[in-house]
Amino acid sequence: MPNNKQLLERIDQLEMNQSFHDDSIEALERTIALQHQEIQLLEKKLSLLTDYIKTIKQESIKDPQDETPPPHY
Repeated sequence: MPNNKQLLERIDQLEMNQSFHDDSIEALERTIALQHQEIQLLEKKLSLLTDYIKTIKQESIKDPQDETPPPHY
């Protein structure tokens, strides 16, 4: 059976491990929150870019049947 000193050392080790795990979890939560914000920003930019491309496509690209053939035809 372990003596008091061994039990106290074991408790200290467990407390240090728990503290390390708590710090790791907090760091991971911060990382997840930042990544979530970045994903939201990228989704917004992608949506704006998609709308912009649709606008350009509607303004500048004609239906091939509406185009006049090049002079060499």
